[in-house]
Amino acid sequence: MDHKELTGHFLELNRRASTVVPPDVEKAIRQGIENEGEGTTAASTLTLLLENCDKACDASTPICQDTGALYFFIDYGPDYRQKPLRAAIEEATAQATAKYYLRPNAVDSVTGKNSGNNLGLGTPIIHFHERDENGLRIRLMLKGGGSENMSIQYSLPDNRIGAGRDLDGVRRCLLDAVVNAQGKGCGPGILGVCIGGDRGSGYIAAKETLFRLLDDKNEDINILKQTIGD
Repeated sequence: MDHKELTGHFLELNRRASTVVPPDVEKAIRQGIENEGEGTTAASTLTLLLENCDKACDASTPICQDTGALYFFIDYGPDYRQKPLRAAIEEATAQATAKYYLRPNAVDSVTGKNSGNNLGLGTPIIHFHERDENGLRIRLMLKGGGSENMSIQYSLPDNRIGAGRDLDGVRRCLLDAVVNAQGKGCGPGILGVCIGGDRGSGYIAAKETLFRLLDDKNEDINILKQTIGD
């Protein structure tokens, strides 16, 4: 695949990530409307959200005015190299910004200057994973500031919330995080959770779980027992 073709694929991925809601997320929102009941504030808000999603999809305009930071997860085989992939990603990102699929969010942390094209030191954020088989898998997450600012890590045991070093302690952490995020992050929210790891790898793994379908179940039998019983 040549540079132009690669760039075109990355550009289309940027467009879809910004303007199209995945089917499983849309289904969950519709279920939320049904659960909340007709005439409630929550149902009305979720209905407006879906109407906005439909209009964004039809016009290829961003669903949210904050298209956030770009996180690329690239699984590549021996027939690809990182440098050309990075170049194609950066070119596609600049094109997507120029076409207004993305809001220009890349701001220098020291000078406060906006690059205007979502390119800069450390952005877009790209995680490369080498694999043995040929081919390429590309995943993109647009992480808005409202959700990113609500990201949190816990060290167990946590006496403040009575959380021990077990799965019940993890559950207490999740509930505490949701309660403290109310009215701060953009709703409705989806939790990406990692148990274990260090300060850096835990955050990355938690983000990567957000690529899974909402009805996906963890394959770890010990977690399944805790969530659905023996």
